[in-house]
Amino acid sequence: MKTGVMPVGHLSASQVQAVLLAATAPPPLRNARPWRFQCTPDSIELYADSLTTGTDSEQRERLLDCGAALLNLRLAIKAQGSHADVRLFPTADRPDLLAVVQPHGYETIAPHDQELVAAIAGRQSNRRPFTAAVVPDAVQRQLRRAAEVERAWLATITDDQVPQLREIMHRTEVPPATPGPGGGTDLDVEPGRLVVVIGSMRDTALGRLQAGQALQRVLLTATAAGLSASLSSQPMAIPATRRELRQLLGGGLWPQIMLRLGHGTAVPSLAQPELEDVVISDAQPFAASRPDGAPRRGSR
Repeated sequence: MKTGVMPVGHLSASQVQAVLLAATAPPPLRNARPWRFQCTPDSIELYADSLTTGTDSEQRERLLDCGAALLNLRLAIKAQGSHADVRLFPTADRPDLLAVVQPHGYETIAPHDQELVAAIAGRQSNRRPFTAAVVPDAVQRQLRRAAEVERAWLATITDDQVPQLREIMHRTEVPPATPGPGGGTDLDVEPGRLVVVIGSMRDTALGRLQAGQALQRVLLTATAAGLSASLSSQPMAIPATRRELRQLLGGGLWPQIMLRLGHGTAVPSLAQPELEDVVISDAQPFAASRPDGAPRRGSR
């Protein structure tokens, strides 16, 4: 089957395959991987699958997932020695076209970004129990900076905010944790544990896509530092919970996802999908038409 992988700019087909494999590596928040890629002679296009359907929470998670894939794509292009020129939401009448990435020119990847590229394969969500070991302040500063680089924010839940966070989650009937293997939790809201919220300044599609890139940069930074991470989008699924959490964080940040970060045991890696499942080609079109009825590029 044709995968739709082809040379893009001065990247060879094998280099494009490598960057697409990196882009499709992030484990999605839900079971389905919502991203689709299309190669053209000079760019790689990122689409969101079914962005116009589902609840607001589902659409938010799709954008977070696609943002994570986009961050990996950018880093992987840098690792090939090329500059990644990114345009977000380039066409107003095509909301499912999230980004056009043009690899052009040459750029030497910085050592820190090279560490993040190396961490892509090891980044997994870990629901097993974490140890009581404290995450050093220096690493916490790196995590905050990682979010800020992507025009998002990372807010730390302080010990005195933990009781109110528990109350918010209990009152809205969102369980604070899902039991994991060995009796652990998906989100351990305990004093002394590092629980953070990644958010955006605006609750828009652009803000959510930026938050997804920030989420992935934070997670890769954590992985490179030897930390495990457990993601929880449950508190964001109910609008009332999200509003209360926003107020808890000061009212200026739109919370997009919550993370528990710490030291945990290794978890097995998940199998990646075949590229033909997520790369648009003549054999694997994205859809017959756009929501407005016009044919999509890549459809026949």
